[in-house]
Amino acid sequence: MNVPTSDTTLEREWGRLRRVQLMQLVRAGSEPGLSPLAIELLRAVVEAGEIRASDLANQLFVTKTSISRHVNEMLSERLLTQRPDPSDGRATLLGVSLTGRRALEKREARRSTVLRELCEGWPEGDVTILTTLIQRLNDGIQERRLSERQLAKE
Repeated sequence: MNVPTSDTTLEREWGRLRRVQLMQLVRAGSEPGLSPLAIELLRAVVEAGEIRASDLANQLFVTKTSISRHVNEMLSERLLTQRPDPSDGRATLLGVSLTGRRALEKREARRSTVLRELCEGWPEGDVTILTTLIQRLNDGIQERRLSERQLAKE
C-alpha cells in the first residue's frame, strides 16, 4: 500500500485548488470575458498608477505579445486608458479607466466574499496562519521567477 507523502498530498491539494475549487467559486459571479490574466493586469496597473506595456509584461512574467493582445482587447472594452509617455514619445502609458476599476472592484469583492464564507467558522488564528503561508509561497514563487529570468539573461 502506498502511503501519500506530504509532498504528494501538497501537489494533489494544490491541483484541486487551482483546477476546480476556489477558482470556479470566484469566477461564478464574475463579469464575463475577464480572464485571470486580465484581472491581474488590471490589479498591476492600479498598483502602478500608470505603466508601460513592456514593464507590465515583465512584472507579470508574460510575453510582450500576450500583453499586447490583452491590452488591445482591454482598451477596446474601455477597461484601460492609454496616453503618450511624456519621457519617451515613442511609448505609451497604460492606466485603468473607471470601467476597469469598477470591474476589478467587483471581482475583488466577489473573491473576498467567497474567501470569507469559506473560512467562516475557522479560528481567527487559522486564517492568519493560512494568509502568512500563502504570502510566503507567493514570495517564493516571485523570487524563483526573478532568479530564473536572471539566469536566462546570462
